[in-house]
Amino acid sequence: MAKLFDIQDTTVAISDLTLTTTHGEVTHNGNISVMGDILSNNDLTVRGTLTVDTINVANLIRQNSNSSDSGQWVGSAESDINGKGLSWTCDTVQNQLIYRTGGRIWSSADFDLKAGAKYNIDNVPVLSAGTLGPSIKTSSLSRVGTLVSLNVSGDVEIGDFAYFNSTFNRLGLGTNEPIAAINIIDNNVNIVLGSPDYDLAEFGTNSNHDLALVTDKQTRILIKNSGEVDINGDLNINGTLTATSVVTDNRVDRTHPLQFSATKDTGLFGLGLLWSSSSSIHQFILTPNPTKFSSSETIDLAADKTYSIEGQTVLSLTQLGSSVTSSYLTQLGTLQSLTVDGQANFNSLTAANINVSGISIQGSTITTQNEYTVNAGSAELFYGDNKQINIGDISLQSKPVKVFGNLSVNIQNPDPNLSFSVAGDVSIGNKKFTNADSYPTSGNYSVGDICWNTKPQAHNYVGWVCVTTGSPGTWLGFGQIANQ
Repeated sequence: MAKLFDIQDTTVAISDLTLTTTHGEVTHNGNISVMGDILSNNDLTVRGTLTVDTINVANLIRQNSNSSDSGQWVGSAESDINGKGLSWTCDTVQNQLIYRTGGRIWSSADFDLKAGAKYNIDNVPVLSAGTLGPSIKTSSLSRVGTLVSLNVSGDVEIGDFAYFNSTFNRLGLGTNEPIAAINIIDNNVNIVLGSPDYDLAEFGTNSNHDLALVTDKQTRILIKNSGEVDINGDLNINGTLTATSVVTDNRVDRTHPLQFSATKDTGLFGLGLLWSSSSSIHQFILTPNPTKFSSSETIDLAADKTYSIEGQTVLSLTQLGSSVTSSYLTQLGTLQSLTVDGQANFNSLTAANINVSGISIQGSTITTQNEYTVNAGSAELFYGDNKQINIGDISLQSKPVKVFGNLSVNIQNPDPNLSFSVAGDVSIGNKKFTNADSYPTSGNYSVGDICWNTKPQAHNYVGWVCVTTGSPGTWLGFGQIANQ
């Protein structure tokens, strides 16, 4: 091939020179300083170092490369490699993966891994499409999706209202200093449920307020702060009733047929990029087992970018993606709401209202859907439903039931001077006690039943006693009333 130029050991300054040839070659063994563009329609070979300000190529082919090589940016200081990396530009869109001062690899685009890939730190998975790695122990989350389960070790505060004290295993609703296992303050009423001493359960108000036991939205038992107890409904006592006195002022007349209904007692039924300086090396490379991108530095995304897997966001600046349904978090920020679909274990909990298996505690009121039972071990202390109220255990009738305060039955406003008041007939020792202005002339009576005289007069009787069982039976007067 004929040579067009042969310049040796000289410096040639060429300004605005265009070499156009289809045969031959240009050979130079010295230095060439070009102040303009170089245009060549053939190959241009440089055997040595080519130093230029800017290279604009359509295709860049690297030959005889070592498979272990990676793109390198070398500088004497960290500032020399700041902003160096990769850039993809199309129209007005530019995406970068560059090094930034501070040991950060910064990207202006999302990282989108294939399904099944994970984000790792020191070969430890920290994030997958559906799970935070087990090394992630803390976060500042203020919101989580529906949890399958929740296990909290330590105190818990919910909504500035519910507080669980893990030191004393106490739950406070409306108070951060619960004084019992469950302590509720609502409408200034202090409600406690716990055990203040061995072998002692306590439920009630720790303030000067009344306590109501409710079924079917109806107050069945009202315990007033004065100690007075109002029972609205039938009272069945399976045991011994001890009272200082019993007072009745009304007789109950039956208006419906006698009916027997089933009750509780009867039962029914893980090559790339390398950034190095005189003092440090930074890399972002693909590593095997499993195939993954590994970075020696923090990956810092733009503020509006996210970590995604298979096109689905799993982590952004402010939240975890909706596909992340499990984690090993041991600390959460302040939650705005919390829904648990499944078993939840709380070492400390505070809540405004509690609804558990048909039992609702709101304020100072406990409401059940069907029935309410209070037990001490296997012994039943109290039972109530919309038909009846039982105090005591039918199988432990020898256990005494003590009432401290005046007791009344079917009397809205009992005489406060009377210890026991009953509106209607009573039976004591299987003997019926009734009252009228004369002995009974109808009804079934047994020997020993007594009718008290409601209109006592001189020469009359204090009452009458049945001496022969029958309907009404035979009655004789007793306690003759004498003149003064």
